[in-house]
Amino acid sequence: MSLNSTTIVNHSSAENNDRGNTSLNGYSSALDGVHCQDLSLKTVNIFVSVVLYSIIAIGGSLGNMLVLLVIRRTPSLKTVCSVLVANLAMTDLLVTAVTIPLVISVLTQGFVPLCSLNTSMFASIIMGRYSCAASVLILAAMSMDRCWAVCDPLRHKIKMTSSKMKGILLFIWLASLILPILEVVLPRHSSSFLLHLRHSGIASCFVAIVTSGLVTLINVQCASSRISDLQENGGNSHMYADLRERNKKVAKTIGLIVVVFSICWIPVTYIDARFVEHYSMLHLWTTMLGLANSAVNPCIYFYRHRSYRQALKVLLRGSQS
Repeated sequence: MSLNSTTIVNHSSAENNDRGNTSLNGYSSALDGVHCQDLSLKTVNIFVSVVLYSIIAIGGSLGNMLVLLVIRRTPSLKTVCSVLVANLAMTDLLVTAVTIPLVISVLTQGFVPLCSLNTSMFASIIMGRYSCAASVLILAAMSMDRCWAVCDPLRHKIKMTSSKMKGILLFIWLASLILPILEVVLPRHSSSFLLHLRHSGIASCFVAIVTSGLVTLINVQCASSRISDLQENGGNSHMYADLRERNKKVAKTIGLIVVVFSICWIPVTYIDARFVEHYSMLHLWTTMLGLANSAVNPCIYFYRHRSYRQALKVLLRGSQS
């Protein structure tokens, strides 16, 4: 097949067998439509997408590994929030180090095999579903945890123990397996149900993230007003100013995470729901944007948290000595 073709070409099962693809007819993300079509790619699209995916994979893997090393080697960072950050970094590392290389191996074939999935395509979808589900769930848990910590810090410190957090994270990692397992074992005609389940899960997590962010912002604003009143009444201005700045920083960090998450994942979610029966280049590029979120998160941690930057400097100096 010519890589310069700009059309979407139908591939029969015999043609796929000639290419040496392994037929995985028990699974497909878009098989309920009237027409099953594999997506043929231009050479320029293959080159650009492989280059961009490679940059995301290398940069994201390096960034997430640094986050894990910094948390592991810095005792002061071993907090409940840092445990969540470490788990999010692990899911992001799974995306950048496993899922994206599998996607690259699919793209280098010159077409996206939708009708008769080969092994690389099948593995990339399953790993993508698992890692992205875990990433979204942990991000939602992180947003709600920070919201609780800001709104009721004393109760959060007492109630949210390390054992409870480990139990929550274990549940998240196991729950993330549900969708990939269902997509493997359920018959092809159940794909519409799985699509609805996937979109419902993403929407629920997104609502939790946005709601937590809004509640946190409102709480910080109200706390800032109370602090200003106390300052005017002759309170300890230095203590109140420091508390006010810390609350603002937490709110801004959560807000930044929510905004980046939205920018990366809303387009692919909309395209996937809007064009269920027609896979196009829009799916390809919006999927890349969604996966790129895993490479952006480490930048947010180091940019927003001074303690992470300081720990990274110590880690790099130690490696040079």
